[in-house]
Amino acid sequence: MKKFFAFSFFGFLVAFVYFFSITLSTPRLPNVNLQDGKTIPILIESVDLDGNTINHEALANGPILLNVWASWCIACLVEHPFLTEISANKELTLIGINYKDNLENAKKYLEKNGNPYDLSIFDYQGNYALKLGVTGAPETFLIIDGKIVKHRIGEINEKIWNDEFKNFF
Repeated sequence: MKKFFAFSFFGFLVAFVYFFSITLSTPRLPNVNLQDGKTIPILIESVDLDGNTINHEALANGPILLNVWASWCIACLVEHPFLTEISANKELTLIGINYKDNLENAKKYLEKNGNPYDLSIFDYQGNYALKLGVTGAPETFLIIDGKIVKHRIGEINEKIWNDEFKNFF
């Protein structure tokens, strides 16, 4: 009888370890459906940080790096120096979307850290970001002639740039 319980316990232990290892190797969240290949949504009644109306054509022509950022976003602060480096590259236009932020805080953030953006869209309620499928800041989109060719969730740095974006140039 003792052998039966020992054998049963050992079998239970092996089954437990097997099923536990399967749950560790299975992703808990499904892959995020990125926006690659989609057309950029039309800007309606959008303004920049100075209150000027933005024309939709600003996002429709040429290579554009569209970066979602906010003054409250720590990862945005981490990626900001690299974006400043990219802004020196005249092969593309760098446009920011200031996401669910306070206007004064956004302006202070750019004054303090430098403004790498050719244009920053003020998206106080996140309506335009929602149309883009943004889940939070930072996110970056590479747009070529109005079509999203690359969408990156999270910060962008030199390694990510070289691995995921540089081959488009």
